[in-house]
Order: sequence, then C-alpha cells, then structure tokens
Amino acid sequence: MMKRLSYLMSAAASLMLAAGAMTSCSSVDNPAGDTPTPQPEQQEAKLIIKEIAVSGGFKTTEGKSYNWCKAMMLYNNGGAEAKVKNLAIGTIPPGNAHANNGNYTEDGKLNYEDADFIPMIYGIWYLPTELTVAPYSDVVIAINGAIDHTATAPDAYNLADASFHAMYDPESPYVNANAYPAPFEGIPAEHYWKAAVFGLGNAWAISVMCPNLVLFQFPEGVDPEAYCADKANSWFDGGKETDANYCVKIPKAWVIDGVETYRLTMVDDSKKRVPASIDAGYALYNSNKMYSAYRNVDQAATEAIAENSGKLVYGYDQAVEGTAEPSGIDAAASIKNGAKIVYQDTNNSTADFHLRATWSLK
Repeated sequence: MMKRLSYLMSAAASLMLAAGAMTSCSSVDNPAGDTPTPQPEQQEAKLIIKEIAVSGGFKTTEGKSYNWCKAMMLYNNGGAEAKVKNLAIGTIPPGNAHANNGNYTEDGKLNYEDADFIPMIYGIWYLPTELTVAPYSDVVIAINGAIDHTATAPDAYNLADASFHAMYDPESPYVNANAYPAPFEGIPAEHYWKAAVFGLGNAWAISVMCPNLVLFQFPEGVDPEAYCADKANSWFDGGKETDANYCVKIPKAWVIDGVETYRLTMVDDSKKRVPASIDAGYALYNSNKMYSAYRNVDQAATEAIAENSGKLVYGYDQAVEGTAEPSGIDAAASIKNGAKIVYQDTNNSTADFHLRATWSLK
C-alpha cells in the first residue's frame, strides 16, 4: 500500500484559508497500480509535480553549448484553491540513478525504504511566503535563471514572466552568477524561493540526465533553516561521514509528491533513489536533448468535466523515445483552449509520465 499526501480542503477548510489559515496535509492510501479518477469539480486541492525540464542541449547564437536554462512546473490537480506556506523542493542522492549507490543493503534493498524519512542532499529550496494556486493551474519555477534565455539561446525558454517563481537567494551560499542571474524585474520578491544549504558548492546540483525531485512542506512552527541546520537531522549518503555526503532527513509524512527518473540509455544500470512509498516506478529522461518529463492526462477524469466539451485537443504528437501519452490528449494545447486538465497520479512515474520533445510552454 503506497502512502500519498495531498492538500485536502473542504468548504469549511476553504473558509479557514480565506481567514489566513494554512492548508493542512492529510494521508491518503492508494494501492500500487490504482489510477485515481477524481470526480469532476471535486472540492479538493492537490499539488503535484507536472513537468521537469532540466536536460539542456541548447545552443547560443554563436553555436556554443548553453545549459543554464532549467525549470519545473507544479500543478493544482484539483478543483479547489490551494494555499500553502513553507513549500519545499529537494533531491535524494546520488545525483544519477546509474551512479554507484551505497544506500543499498546486501540483499538489494534501499536502506531507508521502510524508514520514516528520506535523505536530501546539498540543500533544499523553500518558499517562506504563502503560495496560492487556483484550481487546475500551474506554478512555473525557474531552477536556474528566471530570465529570457532565448536572448542567448533561441531554443531555450523565456522564464521572464511576472507570474513565475525563481530559485534565487543571494544571501545563501548559492551565488554562482551563471546559475542565478538577477531575476526578471517583473517577478516579485515574494516569488523568490530561499535556499537552506547544508552541503558543498555555490549552486544547487540537480542531474540533467536523470533528476529526481521531491515536493514537501515544513509543518507550521518548523523553521526550514533551523531544521536543516540541526545536526540531529543529519544523515550521510553511502554512510560516508564527509561534507560531500552530508544529507538532511526529511520525514516522509511531510512529502506531497516525488518523481524518480532514469536515463533512458542507462535503465539497466539504474537503481531507485526515491522509495516506492513515494514513487513506485520511474520516468525516462536524457541530457542535452531539450526534453522534459511531462505528466500524462487522466483521460476519464478530464473528459468528465462538463465544461471541457469542445475544448480538448486530441492527436498529441510530442512524446519521444518510445514513450507515450496514452490518452492522446494534447494537454498544453487544450489548456490554451480553455480546458481544465486532470493529470494522472498513481504514485508510479512509469505510468504517470512520458518524455516530451520540448518544454510545454515553448
């Protein structure tokens, strides 16, 4: 039985949120392989990781490699407004799924599979201000450079949008100028994510070949910086007590969503980093191809929304490398057409994601 956390808001809870209360978390059990089909217009807010686009592969106008354009997208997969404070994002070691992984027991089991925590390495990003997400709406986060990257690399993304968010904290050790140029001036400071850094380096490291990302929330009364600085919460990747292997334990009870990916050319050599209780499978990924990992549409739930009639666009053709969008619905085109999309969310990225030819906002 896989455990899943979602933001559940009844009508009464929505009234509390309107008065300034923070969204609560509750645990929802979902058997492995089950495909939840929410009722149309359900009064529930559910944040998920919708898209990951960090592979690079861009070229400057001078023909040079340009890999400083990285972004991800969160999504409210439900019919009620989501409000949450101290939302956070982190990654589990090692950097690559096909790297030597010292976190397995002799019998081949992930040594924190059944623990009540997951380890985060390098640092985590969190948003101290309250995030509000309308039903069936996106939150775009620039991981590197909330700027118009197309000015340097025409095929990259324009992340200079006042509605976007930025991982940007010049008061932290993450001061690499290439990774963190000053964001587009239209992006308000309230959209800047802060970094709680406990590892080495002047930039947050995320794999461009096979990233894994975990979305979680610090509970009310828990300060992210203080929690990450507390040595009582420490853990070491591979059991090696070095600065490079230093990690922080994040309780599984705080986790909202997680996505594991394997490099498509290294699947047989890859091992899970995200435990099955968060993600039972893996999506495919690759570097230097301009690809994104994109979530599949829950066809039944999307088509059941009455106001989607005549707005859904079929004949999707952006899936690559043998992956597929089983519904055939072009989610990005349908959204532009005014449709409300419900994405598939089975806690198994093998079923929930496909490899997309390019970032969906291109």
